[in-house]
Amino acid sequence: MEKIFYLSSEKMNSVWATQELSKINALMNKKHALSLNDECFSIQAECNEAQIQLCVSLNKDDKSTIYPIECVFMKEEGEKVVDAEITVLMLDYLDVYWTEYFSSDRNVFCTLDWSAHLCEEHRFYVRGFVRHKALEDEANALLEEMGHGQYHIEPISIET
Repeated sequence: MEKIFYLSSEKMNSVWATQELSKINALMNKKHALSLNDECFSIQAECNEAQIQLCVSLNKDDKSTIYPIECVFMKEEGEKVVDAEITVLMLDYLDVYWTEYFSSDRNVFCTLDWSAHLCEEHRFYVRGFVRHKALEDEANALLEEMGHGQYHIEPISIET
């Protein structure tokens, strides 16, 4: 099995036109509006010849905290799939997660590492992680100012 990565946008094509993605994003924010506390959702949906990927992030308005949930569907060689259909399936799956997350006082979390999920006979991989962006930025600024001492410290990335 091939290692799963959520690829950078430069290596991908958008699944939906900008207008359509904006409408989907607005619907997601409207659906969960009563549960949002100075937060909003942002959605990225991309594909290439090897995979389809979706990221639905819950972002604090002040950008201090970000909770991205990433989904990746790996295309099998010779498999005929419609990128938009698989993306909608993954979006529906994540929408159920967000509903459960909010109804459980935000105490339900995705796994940090990729976990396989099966929905309507399609297997895709999901992971999620809460990022305290403000603290990450402060830590990076402190290390930049004070130095790393005798250790080489790599910046935080979603792949570590």
